[in-house]
Amino acid sequence: MAILEGRTLARYELQHIIGKGGMADVYVGYDSDLQRYIAVKVFKHEEDEMLQRFIRESDLMSHLHHKNLMPIYNAGIDVVDHNYQYYIVMPFMAGGTLHSRIKRSPLTLNEACRYLYDIASALDYVHAQGIIHRDIKASNVLLDEDGNCYLSDFGIARTTASGVTRLTMTGGLLGTVDYVAPELFEEHSKADVPSDLYALGILLYEMATGQLPFSAENPLAVANMHINKLPPLPHILNPAISPLTEQVMLKALEKRPALRYGSATEFATAFSQSLKASTNSNLWNAHPLLEELAASSHTLSSTTAPPASASLYADTTSSTLDQLTPLRRLSSSVSPRHRVMVVIT
Repeated sequence: MAILEGRTLARYELQHIIGKGGMADVYVGYDSDLQRYIAVKVFKHEEDEMLQRFIRESDLMSHLHHKNLMPIYNAGIDVVDHNYQYYIVMPFMAGGTLHSRIKRSPLTLNEACRYLYDIASALDYVHAQGIIHRDIKASNVLLDEDGNCYLSDFGIARTTASGVTRLTMTGGLLGTVDYVAPELFEEHSKADVPSDLYALGILLYEMATGQLPFSAENPLAVANMHINKLPPLPHILNPAISPLTEQVMLKALEKRPALRYGSATEFATAFSQSLKASTNSNLWNAHPLLEELAASSHTLSSTTAPPASASLYADTTSSTLDQLTPLRRLSSSVSPRHRVMVVIT
C-alpha cells in the first residue's frame, strides 16, 4: 500500500505516519470539521480477509466502552487512486505506545504497577463481554499525556461464544510470537482467558526488566522457548525486584494455564501487594484505585515467603514451596517434541 501522507480520507487529512504494522498503518490526522488531531488506522489490503479484520475491529471497538479501552470516533471506506481504503478514526495519544515508552527509559516498578492495573482493568472488562483479545503486547497499549493506558487493536479478537474464528491461513498462528502462550503453539483454538493472561505476564516482565523473557531472531526459536524454557529470573535484570515480586511475576508465566492467575485484576493485585510488602513504599498512591485495594487486601508481612493461607496463592493446592517457585519445573503437559509452525501476521 502506498504511503498516504498528505492525502485525505473523507474529512480526515493524513499528516504523517506514526506506526507501521503487517495489517495496517497509523497516521496522525486532522479532523477538519471538528478541528482536532486524531489517529487514523488505515488497513493495507483490499482482500476479503482484510475486510473481515476491518469489520471485526470496528464493530468490536464501537460496542466496548471502558475508560482504559481505546475509543473509536468513526470508521469508513474511501477511494484513493482507484483503491478502496478502509480506515478507523481514534483519539491521538500524545504519549505514544507503551513499547516506545519502555524503549525510551526504564520504568520504575510503581510505574509498571500503574500501567498493569490500567491494562488489567480493561482486559477483565473485555473478558466479561466474552471476548478474547489474542494480541496483548506493548505496541497495542497507548498512553495519553497523563500516563493513562488504553488497550487497542482488536483485529484478531474473537468472541468465546462464536467458537473458533479463523482470520489467518490454515495452520497459522494468530498473535505476536513474543507474547504467545505455550498451549497455543500446540493448538491455537485454545486461545482463552489464560492465554491473554500469559501475554499480560510477558508484558509485565517487559515493563519491569526492560526486555522480553524470550528473544531470538527466528520466530520458531522463540516459540520453542515459550514451550520448553524458563524465563531468566527477573531480579537478575532488575535488582529492585524482590523475591516475592519475582514469584508473582513468574506465576503469570506458568506453562500450564490452570496454574496462572484467575483474572487480570487478581494478577495486578498480587503484584501491587508484593511491592507494598517488599518495599513499604508509597505504592498505594500510584493509582487512584490502589488505595481501595490496600484497604480490602491482606498485607503480606514477608518479602521471602507469604503465609500458606495467603489469598494470593489460594488457587493452588501444592505446598507453599511449590507455590513460591511455580516455574522451577516444566509442565509435563507440553511436550518438547511438538512441531511448531508460526506464521507472523
